Amino acid sequence: MAEKSLFTFDHLTAVAADLNQASDDLTQIVGTLDSALQRLNIGIVAWVQVIKTNYEDRPQYYEREELGYAKVDGTWGLAVRKLAGFEGSPEDDEVRDIWLFNDAPRGLRLRAVEKLPEVIDLLTRSAMKTAERLKKKVADTRGFAASMGLWQLDGEKGKK
Repeated sequence: MAEKSLFTFDHLTAVAADLNQASDDLTQIVGTLDSALQRLNIGIVAWVQVIKTNYEDRPQYYEREELGYAKVDGTWGLAVRKLAGFEGSPEDDEVRDIWLFNDAPRGLRLRAVEKLPEVIDLLTRSAMKTAERLKKKVADTRGFAASMGLWQLDGEKGKK
């Protein structure tokens, strides 16, 4: 058995050290981006597809991995999730696993990291749309409050 091995445990030890250092570097970089996003206090969920797998024996069934920004276990941050579902009914997707990015398995992080620009783009577009909708709702609500005598249209709180 020892004769069949092309590499030694010493080789594996060296490779493992290199792998762990690269993984730590990625964790640090993504952690910095994640902290910056958290400081923005966006509070908007956004997901992009990383990979989708269909199966020959069940062509309507799929599994999908996604990278996004969401609240996971009470903490907002970059996240990775695995879903399963059936074509034609994405609203019924079942979340199989979800992790904050740096807690996800290494293989998932490796596949997902290239989608970071898409997540930032989607967050930006979603934030712009949400801000516009909020501004409209504020104007509508201000008008309603003013009609009840609870808000003056010039922005002063209180009764007229």
